[in-house]
Amino acid sequence: MKKLLACAVALALSASAAVAQDLLPIKIGAAGAVDHAPVFVGVERGIFAEHGLDAEVVMYQSGVDMVNGLLNGAQDVNVMGSVPYLTGLARGFPLVLIAHLHGDPNRDAYSDNQSIIASAASGVGEGDIAALEGRRIGLPRGTGAEGFLLGVLGSAGMGEDDVELVNIPPAELVTALNQGDVDAVAIWQPWGATAVTQVEGAVLVQAGGCPECYDPGTILTTQSVIADNPETLERFMAAFAEAQAWVRANNDAAAEINMRWIQGVELETMALALSSVSLDPRISTYTADMYQAKTLPFLVGLGRIDETFDPSDAIDTRFLAAAEASNPDAFEDLAPIPADRQAY
Repeated sequence: MKKLLACAVALALSASAAVAQDLLPIKIGAAGAVDHAPVFVGVERGIFAEHGLDAEVVMYQSGVDMVNGLLNGAQDVNVMGSVPYLTGLARGFPLVLIAHLHGDPNRDAYSDNQSIIASAASGVGEGDIAALEGRRIGLPRGTGAEGFLLGVLGSAGMGEDDVELVNIPPAELVTALNQGDVDAVAIWQPWGATAVTQVEGAVLVQAGGCPECYDPGTILTTQSVIADNPETLERFMAAFAEAQAWVRANNDAAAEINMRWIQGVELETMALALSSVSLDPRISTYTADMYQAKTLPFLVGLGRIDETFDPSDAIDTRFLAAAEASNPDAFEDLAPIPADRQAY
């Protein structure tokens, strides 16, 4: 009996080792943003492992740092905003968009996860963008939050020179607003909802609704990762789409998982913030078209890049297409994309 038991244990250990050896390693760059929930869910619920991946999350403060990490090989994929991606392409970085972290493939404007919040002392009221003139506004520079703020200011006939921009990491913005270090903040979720709920008298000046903004979340990799590890990326995209679908169907449970990865946010606030994000990975023709029509000209106007360009060569839909083909259930609750807007 002892020999049989020993054999059984040995076989179990051998099987476990074999499974572990079959797992492909992948490092994922993420940040303390509510829409990064599919990454955290994919790890905690074992979705990445089920798809044959040994996933490790590398946390960052902003997309700018995340791009640097990706280029330096610290991770294989990033989930982040569009502005650092496009700025990087303009500088010749070998970045490739393989799917969206969040967005809407059927809309030509997108800024749903961004907001501007002002302190009570600032005197800025709801919807009163003009009152931001001359105010100190905290935000992480070079990110989608800056693009959103300046897009909103532009719609009111104002620009960067009409306000004082203060570079502050996302997790420190609520404290800065509460202490009066700034008059307002511009940031993505959950920090926007956190500022509204934790800063006494805080005013939600505007949430999304920027017609000139196109800033869907991105899932990025590099040309070298695609060349060297296509199977890893195929498994990742299938797992990520499944994790997104789970978050869409389980908002409150996903918010609880987020709580273990994002500090300083109350559960109710996290759930509220998560419910405002459109977790849709699909790429339509709007992606390349609206980058060229809205996001890139905006960055040129700010002097962030020299000229517009067609980003189509830096968009690769093969892994997304494979995920839709292998697991259509992960996409069945999403609105169909019209034939004339399908990109793959």
